[in-house]
Amino acid sequence: MPVNPDRIRKLHEFGLTEYQARAYLALLDLGTATASQIPPIARVPRTRIYATMQQLHEKGLVEIIPETPLKYKPVPFSNYLAKLATEQRQRAETLEASIAQLEKEFAIVGGQAPVEAGRFEAVYGRRNARERLIKMYSAAKREAYAIGTTKSPGRIMKAFGSILQEKKKEGVALHYAFPVTEENWKDVLVLETVAEVRNIDFLMPVYMHVVDRREFLMSHPIPDDDSSYRGEDIAIWTNDEAIAGAMHAMAEKIWSTGTRPALANGKDAAAPKRVA
Repeated sequence: MPVNPDRIRKLHEFGLTEYQARAYLALLDLGTATASQIPPIARVPRTRIYATMQQLHEKGLVEIIPETPLKYKPVPFSNYLAKLATEQRQRAETLEASIAQLEKEFAIVGGQAPVEAGRFEAVYGRRNARERLIKMYSAAKREAYAIGTTKSPGRIMKAFGSILQEKKKEGVALHYAFPVTEENWKDVLVLETVAEVRNIDFLMPVYMHVVDRREFLMSHPIPDDDSSYRGEDIAIWTNDEAIAGAMHAMAEKIWSTGTRPALANGKDAAAPKRVA
């Protein structure tokens, strides 16, 4: 029978490559042949014929007759199919015996939340930064930390003081730390009515807010003045949990190392000296 595409396709279905199928079909017609006699019928390159015949031998489809030169004899395809069927049955039995163990090892667990990177945004202008902070604080459920400049206490109360008052009633823990000066002392006292305020002994060039360890905003105030909406501030906001969590830890550390400028025994503590 000729070496034709239909017969080659059928042998493909049983794991033979193009060259293997061609060489085997040629050998079926020849019966017994040397390596040099097979390529003209099989149309397999002579440089590939020895490797191809060795592969057929390993599959159990060809016998090698140890003569000079070597000769090759086809094994009935039914023998190959019987061997293949035996191997498939053995594999099926092994899989069957492993079902219980593999079912436990690869059981569906579920419930694991996918890890997703948060969003990052650049915010331009103090008005826009203020609007973003209002959204952050309005959504606060547990706590907030903020570290700021000497002008931050006044800006905070002007921008969203009423929101902070509501959050205090809801039980949200508010924590702030700033360099406390003679100029911002009165604003600090007002802020203390809704939050725990600490004095830090270094000047901050930026302000940062972290809400519920899930949102973070840091901004450079330009200029650093009392206005809560006029300014060319440049801010970065993210809800990436890893970064928000890290910045929360940093803000909490700064806040915890500050000192209390708050009221003592119900009376105003001495106002701090002017910062040069």
